[in-house]
Amino acid sequence: MGSAAHRLVAIGDSLSQGFMSGAIHRTDVSYPALLARALGVGSRFDVPDFFALGGLPINLERLIGRLSDRYGEAIEAWQVLGMGIFARGLLDDVEDHWERGPGSGPQPQPPRHHNLAVWGYEVDDARTLTSAVCDSAIGAPSDSWLSQIPNDPMYRTGRRVVNPALDPSLNDVAPLDAARTLAADGGVENLIVFLGANNCLGTVTSLEIQYVQAADLDNTRPERPGNLYAPEHFALHYERAADAIDAVGAERVFVGTVPHVTIPPVSRGVSPRGTLREGLTPGRRYFEYYTRPWIWDTDFEADRHPHLTRAEAIEIDMQIDAYNQIIRETATARGWHLVDVSKVLDDLAWRSHDGHPPYRFPPEAIAALEANPRTAYLVHTHDGEKRVALDTRFFHLVSTEQALSLDYLVDEGGLFSLDGVHPTTIGYGILASTFRDAMVAAGVPDLAPLDWDHIVREDTLVTQPPAMMVNLRKTLRRLDKSGWLSTLLELF
Repeated sequence: MGSAAHRLVAIGDSLSQGFMSGAIHRTDVSYPALLARALGVGSRFDVPDFFALGGLPINLERLIGRLSDRYGEAIEAWQVLGMGIFARGLLDDVEDHWERGPGSGPQPQPPRHHNLAVWGYEVDDARTLTSAVCDSAIGAPSDSWLSQIPNDPMYRTGRRVVNPALDPSLNDVAPLDAARTLAADGGVENLIVFLGANNCLGTVTSLEIQYVQAADLDNTRPERPGNLYAPEHFALHYERAADAIDAVGAERVFVGTVPHVTIPPVSRGVSPRGTLREGLTPGRRYFEYYTRPWIWDTDFEADRHPHLTRAEAIEIDMQIDAYNQIIRETATARGWHLVDVSKVLDDLAWRSHDGHPPYRFPPEAIAALEANPRTAYLVHTHDGEKRVALDTRFFHLVSTEQALSLDYLVDEGGLFSLDGVHPTTIGYGILASTFRDAMVAAGVPDLAPLDWDHIVREDTLVTQPPAMMVNLRKTLRRLDKSGWLSTLLELF
């Protein structure tokens, strides 16, 4: 057992907080929480509570599940109006809870969480977005008929993470400040810092590139527009964060590289003319356009649908490659342990590898999938090797015979949740496994294997998918008629 009082602390964004299907909800199955279980401190690893009403801002799994209970597998044309009214009522309850109800007030939670990640945070936000800054960025509640998304949800989340009780004495606390306080209270053994994705993610969720300007780099997030950082600007913010990370004084620091954001299915690659081009490295290929995940090749029209071009996708990936070089050099210079998340996602990329990604699931994951009667069908033997039929494509289900005791089977996807950006619980298990491998290599003591039986059991999207996911693209198109679904994606 390590000598520090706090075996694990995490600083990061949505990928470390456990965001899934449009909401921060199940913080208990974030990959740091899964690692804490392996470290034997799961019950003492404090995470913020966002459980109410499926979390914040909008839980698509919960919404589609409730629609499935009411309408079954599909919404007919004559049901669209009723569906809209029903969905609005569900979303209105969520908005009321987080803007004006119990979710907007002080919470009886620990004053310091061990998972200090906040969805949407960029590198510099971990040291500058204090409780007070978040509070000032939250506008007055507004019960809008058109937009049923709680206002300023990222800042509401950030405030709840660092100052759940809304204690005025904690107004000047940002995530890295909170980590230093934990370190002062007995020390931190292992500090995970996984930041940088949101320095570029907005390009694929908004489907446009807007560079952050040099004149805004010293501003806090509310006054720093843009969704893509030039490498020299990323380096400036990463160096500032690095000094604050070292100030925590953790025994070990683990830092993750930034995944290529054109791989997740939130921006679906389409090539109406069937043209693909080899990219910058082997196995990295680019489609002609990148658009919303519910728009298919045969439906896509460049003059009508939002999109990025192939050249823009390559430009974004080139910036990410530069970010990762900065992270590698910083880790080497400061004695940190590098966790190459970017390579893992590259190896998982289904479409870039023509359906034959080189990634191999951990044997413990395969055994857990085989042992669970709701996922055993996903394990196949090919050339004497067991393979898992889960991939990085957008979810697609097929109906099955009742004799199998399963209503629906995952036919495509399964590693990314319904927002197309964030992993499913099994996907988070892969992240946890990647960090665990680095922790083993770094000599972290008393580190048990991941509880993959628990991970598989808790993945409700794979084990108990809502019926309407059989027609997921059609469902999402209908839900996006009012524009709020695209608005939701642009919040990430």
